[in-house]
Amino acid sequence: MNDTETIRADLAGTPKPVCADLTPFRLVSADIARGIVRVEFGEQPAFRNHFGHVQGGFAVAMLDVVLSLAAYVKLRQWCPTVEIKSTFLAPAKLGTCIGEGSVLKAGKSLVFVEARLWGADSQLAVHATATAMVRPA
Repeated sequence: MNDTETIRADLAGTPKPVCADLTPFRLVSADIARGIVRVEFGEQPAFRNHFGHVQGGFAVAMLDVVLSLAAYVKLRQWCPTVEIKSTFLAPAKLGTCIGEGSVLKAGKSLVFVEARLWGADSQLAVHATATAMVRPA
């Protein structure tokens, strides 16, 4: 089984929180050793803002999923986000969006991650960094 299949199996065997229904995604790829993930978010018409793009709060919610998943892939445990910073670079075109995330550094109590979100037009729309708490085993 490769890394992507391993993580897909983990996700299939893990109960999802109800909030996960708001940001359904498909895992495209995972690299366990490097803590890198790529996911695809399907079109969510409810995320549309007045300008026809993904509303910023929903874009950050999608990135929080990517950030959390990157930390999970590296550490094989769910780590709650304690801080997130997002930078909006362009409007995220509504439709299938792609998110990529990676672990920058994993310590004993904190993990530092970053992620990017591309809109349906393949334009980089949002960059985020986050800190998550590593829970004792």
